[in-house]
Amino acid sequence: MISSLDFRMRFEKELDHILTPLGLSLHDLVLPGKSGGVFKVFVDHPQGVGLDQLEAVSRRISDLLDVLDPFPGKYRLEVSSPGLDRVLRIPEDLLLHVGKHIKVKMKEPFQGQRVFRGTIGSLEAGVLLISSVEGKKQLKHSIPLDLVAEVRAEFWLDALSDNSRNPDAGPGPTH
Repeated sequence: MISSLDFRMRFEKELDHILTPLGLSLHDLVLPGKSGGVFKVFVDHPQGVGLDQLEAVSRRISDLLDVLDPFPGKYRLEVSSPGLDRVLRIPEDLLLHVGKHIKVKMKEPFQGQRVFRGTIGSLEAGVLLISSVEGKKQLKHSIPLDLVAEVRAEFWLDALSDNSRNPDAGPGPTH
């Protein structure tokens, strides 16, 4: 039996060989806590992840896990996208999603607020710049990352605004 850290490193390397040819990337892994637990693999793509992609990845991961046999007892494999309201990793995901809608929760009030909503403008020297609209005013907030508790995507707002510009576009990317 290998340690969970050793398994994670080996699995991520092997998983890269599965995901890269499909244009996908690993967003996160959640190892099962006990026998009968759920092993969660979250995969992502800039334009969203389709069900056919998730199905193909799930089959390949299942085959890989049969070879590696990493966990004692039974567990369930769950492969999915991180979703339109995922928690974003700082700073990696912020840099990947410039221009997208987010919700920022602060550790403590900053400029009189505990929550900021807006679109990602930039990330420089540990400061996140977001833009928002309040009434008819365009606002810009410079938020120090060390005061941020969590950043959550609100990509569903981006999908709504994409569809309002092009009503024939359909429901947006599948997640």
